[in-house]
Amino acid sequence: MSPTRKEVLSLYRSFLRIIERWPTDYLRPNRNLKHVLNLRVAEGFRQHIVVKDANDFNTLFFGANSELEALKSLVDNEFKEKYPLSDRIYQPAANPKYYSGLIAAIDKAAKQKREEDAKQPSLWERIFKFLTFNRNKIL
Repeated sequence: MSPTRKEVLSLYRSFLRIIERWPTDYLRPNRNLKHVLNLRVAEGFRQHIVVKDANDFNTLFFGANSELEALKSLVDNEFKEKYPLSDRIYQPAANPKYYSGLIAAIDKAAKQKREEDAKQPSLWERIFKFLTFNRNKIL
């Protein structure tokens, strides 16, 4: 039996809810996976809005369901909980503090990026931006 319009809309909304829960990557704000997933879902549903063949429609619907389940697994960290890593992995004998230092450095870089984004530009920066924008507009 072919899925109904209501089921397809429910699937679309489920995708949007999962994508909304996707964590923000503060280190790469210009390469946002949440945005890419949003575009892919919208484009995928828009592309296949008029599918004539029932078999193709069923294949697309059940394929989208499996993709939704995969995204849910990733967002819920199912694999991290199902396959926990031992302390030997987190603290290798050669350099036991390597991963804790790496995580601290990443957190520090993310915090600096957020602070830079929140910082107001100085008066000179605003004047320079204004002048270069107007100069480019004239040329």
